[in-house]
Amino acid sequence: MPANNITPHHSGVSADARRKITGSVPAVFWMSGLSGSGKSTVAVQFERRMTEEGCAAFMIDGDTVRTGLCEGLGFSPEDRHENLRRIAHLAKTMASAGLTVVVCTISPDKQSRDTARKIISEAADFYEVYVKASVDVCAARDPKGLYKRAFAGEIANFTGVSAPYEIPENADIVLDTADHTAEECAEQLVRAALNGIYRPAELVRSMLDAAMLASAKIMEIYDGKYDVSFKEDASPLTTADTASNEVLTTYFREKYPAYSILTEEESSAADLHGMPERLSNNAGVFIIDPLDGTKEFIHRNGEFCVSIGFASHNRVYAGVIAVPAKRLLYYAAEGHGSYKISFDEISENVFDEANRIRVSDRTGTTGEESDKLIITASRSHGDKQTEALLDLNAGRIADTITAGSCLKGCLIAEGAADIHYRFGSFMKEWDTAAMQIICEEAGGIYTDGAGNKVPANRADPVNHGGFIILNRPESALELPAPEKTK
Repeated sequence: MPANNITPHHSGVSADARRKITGSVPAVFWMSGLSGSGKSTVAVQFERRMTEEGCAAFMIDGDTVRTGLCEGLGFSPEDRHENLRRIAHLAKTMASAGLTVVVCTISPDKQSRDTARKIISEAADFYEVYVKASVDVCAARDPKGLYKRAFAGEIANFTGVSAPYEIPENADIVLDTADHTAEECAEQLVRAALNGIYRPAELVRSMLDAAMLASAKIMEIYDGKYDVSFKEDASPLTTADTASNEVLTTYFREKYPAYSILTEEESSAADLHGMPERLSNNAGVFIIDPLDGTKEFIHRNGEFCVSIGFASHNRVYAGVIAVPAKRLLYYAAEGHGSYKISFDEISENVFDEANRIRVSDRTGTTGEESDKLIITASRSHGDKQTEALLDLNAGRIADTITAGSCLKGCLIAEGAADIHYRFGSFMKEWDTAAMQIICEEAGGIYTDGAGNKVPANRADPVNHGGFIILNRPESALELPAPEKTK
């Protein structure tokens, strides 16, 4: 059929819609290296780990493809080029479906690798991965017995022995399988893939920008008159709460249409089955408290915050807390640390080591005054259990700082305080999501009241049983005996 009679028909499903299902973005990791370098071994581990992370991934193995799509092609330069061209189009199609694809093929020459990049880059992120291992290392492994036969002259055009291999000069990723295990190399690829999916620097910068926009709106209202009403649970709601919520939800819906939103001031959107849409969205969800510390806002003590968490696959991945009255920003992203800056210090390099914060090393276990613990307690929500806890552990405690909203966790993250215990079930995950990742990335520990990890984006957002923040495991306090019921 003449080419001018062919009309490609493109999919009507958007990349954002696919991402909500696959949890991945279109990406291809094109692995190149000698036979025996470990490409397939690493790829199997990578594919498994990405699936564990909740991201759809698929491996295309060069030998396997030659049993079907590329059956009949030999190993001449021309056949090898055609083999890789077909694999590139296969990878492009699979990536277009919203998958993270890893290709294992020798790809011995720069021309073929460049052709693959050109084909795939039209539809997906392309990463050239050099799986580094010398001929001697690969020949010593010789898992298929091919090198022995190649050195004996039984196999013609064998790459590295009787056919050339052009080492990638500017590979996007280098995996040194001679010095690192397959698991270590797979984890290196996983980190690169997750960074490509979530783009943490860009994500955090956007969250910072949104937090400052909301802060400006809050301070505009804070300095004037505003209305106060009360919700069904008797908690206050001000004009600032709703105005900040409007700023944040509008910003994130426009900039990140693939992500859902869980916010204190709105009911969650429902899917076709009437369930919260956010629960089935594998791309991610922003967890927002547009004005954390409404009582502090009303009391005009400045201890109120804008709290924005981002979660994916039931764990918090990034968080930003803005303190509008103090013009401070606390933020973190998984694997990148926690930071503190002023509104005036924000820059493109959000992960500047100079702004990094860490928890203290106090534990209250040495008996020395300098090692005694500094406790944070709620300014607006005191309770008898907390009082009993402090009395029981008085000998380990140097001071108790009362603070409003999620500032308590921020103080622990920057080392100004050490631990916080919150009893009861009135806190929701929009109160704590950003604080959780900021404390954890600063080196702290965040658990529920029983010491268990806390999943994010739950069907029930209530933090049942309270939560605990520790700077160190050794800092945990002795809990008072529960009161006997009468």
